[in-house]
Amino acid sequence: MKNEEDVFIRNALAGVEKAERYGRVKEVVATILAFGAVISLTKRSPGRELRLEPVLIGAGLIAAVCTAKIKTWINQNTKEVLQAISELRRG
Repeated sequence: MKNEEDVFIRNALAGVEKAERYGRVKEVVATILAFGAVISLTKRSPGRELRLEPVLIGAGLIAAVCTAKIKTWINQNTKEVLQAISELRRG
């Protein structure tokens, strides 16, 4: 029974680390694409009036960054809890 729990904890830690890596990559790619879209829409604007598209994309970018940060905190806390459980199991 103890070996099954250790395997589960190791697999869970590996999953959290994998999610962290992919999360960082997705965050960087989404940020670059969103900034590119905002810059593209701003430069395309025919005049000085405020267009709604860049504002919405900017708000979406802020929401995406906040969501990514929250996911990072959750993964980090999950990893720490699993590591603490693993240490308890060893000791």
